[in-house]
Amino acid sequence: MITYLKSSIKLVTCAHLSYRRLKNVPIRTLFVFCATIILSSACFAETIIKSHALTKYGTPKYPKDFTRFEYTSENAVKGGEVRISEFGSYDSLNYFIQKGVAERNCTLMYDSLMVSSADEPNTMYGLIAESIEYPKSKQWIIFNLNPKAKFSDGKAVTAEDIKFTFETLIEHGDPVYKMYFADVGKVEILSPHRIKFDITNPENKDLLNALAGLPAFPKHFWKGKEFAKSGLSIPMGSSAYKIERFDAGRSITYVRDKNYWAKDLNVNNGMYNFDKIYVEYYRDQDVDFEAFKAGSYDYLYEATSKTWATGYDIEPVHKGKIKRLEYEDEMAQGVSGIFFNLRKPMLKNRTLRQAMSLAFDFEWTKKNIFYGSYSRTNSFYENTKYAAQGTPSKEELALLSPFRDQLPPAVFGPAYRATETDGSGNNRKQLREAKKILDEAGYNIINGKLIDPASNKPVEMEIIIRQAGLEKVLNPWIANLKKIGIIVKLRIMDLAQWSNLLEVYDYDIVWLGFRGVDIPSNEQALLWGSENADVEGGANYMGIKNPAIDSIIKKLIAATNDEERIAAARALDRILTHSHYIVPLYHSKTNRLAFWDKFSYPEKRTTYDFRHEIGFYTWWYDEEKAKKLKQTK
Repeated sequence: MITYLKSSIKLVTCAHLSYRRLKNVPIRTLFVFCATIILSSACFAETIIKSHALTKYGTPKYPKDFTRFEYTSENAVKGGEVRISEFGSYDSLNYFIQKGVAERNCTLMYDSLMVSSADEPNTMYGLIAESIEYPKSKQWIIFNLNPKAKFSDGKAVTAEDIKFTFETLIEHGDPVYKMYFADVGKVEILSPHRIKFDITNPENKDLLNALAGLPAFPKHFWKGKEFAKSGLSIPMGSSAYKIERFDAGRSITYVRDKNYWAKDLNVNNGMYNFDKIYVEYYRDQDVDFEAFKAGSYDYLYEATSKTWATGYDIEPVHKGKIKRLEYEDEMAQGVSGIFFNLRKPMLKNRTLRQAMSLAFDFEWTKKNIFYGSYSRTNSFYENTKYAAQGTPSKEELALLSPFRDQLPPAVFGPAYRATETDGSGNNRKQLREAKKILDEAGYNIINGKLIDPASNKPVEMEIIIRQAGLEKVLNPWIANLKKIGIIVKLRIMDLAQWSNLLEVYDYDIVWLGFRGVDIPSNEQALLWGSENADVEGGANYMGIKNPAIDSIIKKLIAATNDEERIAAARALDRILTHSHYIVPLYHSKTNRLAFWDKFSYPEKRTTYDFRHEIGFYTWWYDEEKAKKLKQTK
């Protein structure tokens, strides 16, 4: 508003200076002329939004003077400790680079410019940045840093540090950052606590939120150090926790920084209550669970349906020492599945991929392995309004029709639904259908092996996994594939080896899962966009290069209202599912938590919270419960 007033003053001044040349013009006419100029300027001037919050769409839930998020509790107290577990191992404490396997929780050391709310989608509130400014066109954004923000060594967080962070991520970080921030132009330090990012593509509606999620790296700490080098040197952050000690690959301890600069900030009120967080790594899931039952650690997000159904019939549960919580998962479910690598010549054939998908007997798997607790995934946007429904709307057809000759006819029919079996384990109907479409596509079976018509070689491939527990799900599928002449070998490897193969796309098939997104946007380009298909360390694991997908992703990113987003997302969903890039697997409609009864937690739960990760940090150590638990042991 001050800028616009200055512009108006300049216009009035110019009119006054010109008045000497307009002696014969009536004064009333001149004032009307000036007023018209000022009002026209105001009309054409772009609105500058200044706010404590950043929301992609709609209005922020919490006002500027809010005191806490509703999913935290005023009864929360600081103190005590919690012990958790992680699967696998680690060889790096730097989450932001491509090399190495980072410790799962090391982002705890970093505050970001703004922090996401866990009870509203795509909305962020000030943390390091106490406020923001941006035009309605979103051609730039200014972050006004909180002057109180400090790193753990007590030095102030400045705009220079934020610029250093951005440039470091682009030049030396994981390649995904360079792709994600490709539409950022000039980065300008306006003052020690003000930094401006120019946006070269204002249609990239998600970019402002991405920038708001930037961490802060201390420039003075990294001077003379090699950021991109994987290793176990302890980095410096600015958050509630810092590393106290670690045993490489086996365990790590985070200690709460009692001098944390933002401990009383509204976004942290009732959060990060544990004085210490111990993390123990296990390479075997069965050993992991036995350790939990023995009290070696305290809290567990239970991801295994069989364990939830049968593993808790134990004395600590019967006596109330171990508590269990199960509640509906309201989040977007994302997708987990068996991903085909289209960089491999044989897997470029959609018919082969479709036949392999038909061989997966979900109903038998659900009944015999999952104890009836999972649902089949039929969309890349499961549990959201963005999942394709029925036949394409006229808005979807407008996006799809230009590519009709390049897309499978099924894209223009009903939304994808995985074929259902009778659950008997004898899915002859599906296997007959698979054989029929393979025959029509020119495949033959010779000596029990399917022959690829393009190369005249047997269809043989390998699937890589990093958890031995997945064997029981995959082996029946592999057996079904063998019945139609397709040979798939299962290879189990450790996390480091598996991650290295993923980075260079050196696999035929891989079991993967992606978190759901409540509002799909430019992350879709990273996952399915052609320009990212050959970027090592990227996230387009299938190697998709599809002009129709690229076009629709651009429309999705540029959407200005929910109707446009829904049409684009559903059109994209139809292509992804009917192209059979993956064998879609399953998802759980509930969250399952188990914990030793020495904690308290808020009455209201988080909504937009993957695996209760944010909600976990609203819990606190309850001394009375802990004392009672010790007495009953």
